[in-house]
Amino acid sequence: MKQSIYHLDRPQGEFIETTAPLPTPGKGEILLRTRRVSVCQSDVVIYQVGLPRIKSWPAILFHEVSATVEAVGEGVERFAPGDLVGLGCDIPCGNRDCMYCGDHGTGDWTCCPNTQATGHEFPGFARSHALLPDWFVDLGPMMKFPAGFDPDAACQLEPLACTLEGMTRVNHCIENRVVVLIGAGSQSTYALQCAQAMGARKIIMVNRGRERLERVLADFGDERVEGILWDENVVRNVFKACLPFNEPHFVMMNAPCREGYELSVKLIGYGTVLDAHAGVKGAEGKPRIPHEVDLNNDIHYKLQCLQATHGSSMHGIRLAHELLSTGKLPNLPKMTRADERFSHTQLLSALQRAADRDSLKVIITFDETP
Repeated sequence: MKQSIYHLDRPQGEFIETTAPLPTPGKGEILLRTRRVSVCQSDVVIYQVGLPRIKSWPAILFHEVSATVEAVGEGVERFAPGDLVGLGCDIPCGNRDCMYCGDHGTGDWTCCPNTQATGHEFPGFARSHALLPDWFVDLGPMMKFPAGFDPDAACQLEPLACTLEGMTRVNHCIENRVVVLIGAGSQSTYALQCAQAMGARKIIMVNRGRERLERVLADFGDERVEGILWDENVVRNVFKACLPFNEPHFVMMNAPCREGYELSVKLIGYGTVLDAHAGVKGAEGKPRIPHEVDLNNDIHYKLQCLQATHGSSMHGIRLAHELLSTGKLPNLPKMTRADERFSHTQLLSALQRAADRDSLKVIITFDETP
């Protein structure tokens, strides 16, 4: 039996399919069969302009994945053939003695100087099968779902985990609080659903485009959710929507642009937690976005918290798994409409659709039938 692998030859290039013999897992290893991948905006960026972390081309993209365990090697006990699993993107560096990633490490993989990510340093899941090494099986972000669970939902474990890392770094900043989400893309839509499940008092979503905002409000809104257009009155309108509170308790900046950062700091007040969630990056790396902080009058006397999260650890992975497997996100299927579903033979079309302003979550199936 053969496996299919789709290599992107270069940014803005073509996906080239190759085949290779299907590997047999050795001691501690697992062979996975890819079921679904969902498209992250970083995949779109990689396709359009590349990323410095990808050192050589061709590359194997995609990291938001669900897969079925096909075979396990000697000594593997946590997983068995037939299990449906979801995987995280950020993974251990592979050094089992690493103080961050190793057997006795802290688990803070994104702090490791040799951190890896699937679809970047570690091959992604634009392939029908993947052989995971023993260190990945033992230490990596892989969670098993209940029998019969939807692989469409399981492949969204990773982006949900990233969202939950930001929403839970500070305790009690969501429950019974006012949450502001800047941007109405997929990350804010995940955050909206998580905030609902976590008992937020009010959720305010800010977006430039009316059409995208209206789609999200129609599909995911409830009596706690309010949408605000990002125009010249946005700051005033957000504070007005916070009443009877004077300011939001939690602001998540999910718009990957300088303007998003500039808006976010205008919305923080007493006791506000700001999560600068969406980084700004491109082919040349990460631009500098300066901002002056008064550590005494703002951070100390206003009890403000400025944080940033990117990627996920097992903390976020476990939280996302719990919300998914217990049915706490009932509207998740609405993230993907009929024209946002593609076959594994349509990878380029899937990336192009994910780049559209009105798209939320594109899902690619590796099953025989799309």
